[in-house]
Amino acid sequence: MKIAVAVLSMVAVFSGKALAQDWQELNVSGFTLRWATVSTTELSVELSAPTTGWIAVGFDPTQAMQNANILIGYVASGVPEIRDDFGIALTSHAADTTLGGTNDFAIDGGSESGGTTEIQFTIPLNSGDQYDRVLEPGNTYTVILARGFDGADNFTSPHSEFTSAQIELWSLALESDTWGRIKTSY
Repeated sequence: MKIAVAVLSMVAVFSGKALAQDWQELNVSGFTLRWATVSTTELSVELSAPTTGWIAVGFDPTQAMQNANILIGYVASGVPEIRDDFGIALTSHAADTTLGGTNDFAIDGGSESGGTTEIQFTIPLNSGDQYDRVLEPGNTYTVILARGFDGADNFTSPHSEFTSAQIELWSLALESDTWGRIKTSY
């Protein structure tokens, strides 16, 4: 038993150190966005905000929501649900799959606790889908962040708050074997 506790403690210390050094983080208007380039082809993302409804991040819009690669998600009964959307107009979006595109993400986790929702996912830097934006390490991008009202566990209800900011994608931040250890430590 003591060995198991010691091993878990070492994993927690290692994971905390890796997270603090390798993740980029943005805190704005109650949103926390964390991201890391985890391979030459993938970006891992964690988003949280004070709501028990949906939360969303949109990458590289041309104006407002237009042309953004939007990942919107919520947690219902402990299960994260995420959808890959595209900004079809200044103030609206639709699922990539309804537009003829594909879902290009992997759900890495999600939780809802103390009035805060968090989703974790990985997206390709270049999915080849016309309804996703190509992201290149070393570049700066606009991101839009939004959240729904408490209890809005869906992909279509209006937002209660939104904001935008600029982020820079660093080159490879985490080695894939490190990322695997970090993901499994949640």
